[in-house]
Amino acid sequence: MKSLIQSFLPWILYFAIVGSTQKQLDIAICVAAFTSIAFEISSLKKGFVLSWGTLIFFIFLFISVVIFRSALVAKYEWVFSNGMLALIAWVSILIKQPFTFQYAKEEVSPEYWNSLLFIRINYILSATWGMLFLIGLMLNVIHINVLAFSGWGYELSTFLPSIFGIWFTSWFPEWYKKRYLAKLEGEEKK
Repeated sequence: MKSLIQSFLPWILYFAIVGSTQKQLDIAICVAAFTSIAFEISSLKKGFVLSWGTLIFFIFLFISVVIFRSALVAKYEWVFSNGMLALIAWVSILIKQPFTFQYAKEEVSPEYWNSLLFIRINYILSATWGMLFLIGLMLNVIHINVLAFSGWGYELSTFLPSIFGIWFTSWFPEWYKKRYLAKLEGEEKK
């Protein structure tokens, strides 16, 4: 769990720093790009999908917004960022390597890696994050098209999916494991 949250650090810093000015956007992009390398070097070497997707995204933002001053990318950076996170989650599932699987392997003994329980938990976690990122994307699109959807209500609504995701990621595996084992125990008694 700790390493998964650490992998979101560039995104967290980006969302915390980015503001309404070009200078704030530039600083947020530079901090996130630097963080995605400096704090994720180990995950990058291991080929973690989230770490590589994050690095590629922030390099794209750096080149298009900081260097070439693309107004289009700058205007829709929230849409692009949530779209990229959703893409990372769903592509990792499509290639049968849910991105949470890589982090869970660092906390779970290798003997469980091929178990149905371990695999199922990680598919559910990655799909949940994928859905949460799509919700974030949807909120950004609504914000762009509905001027009344702004201010603190919009800001709060954009953070709720991530807060839920962090809570769900810490709660779900143990809950599901207990439920799964209780079900197996019940079937053995029959």
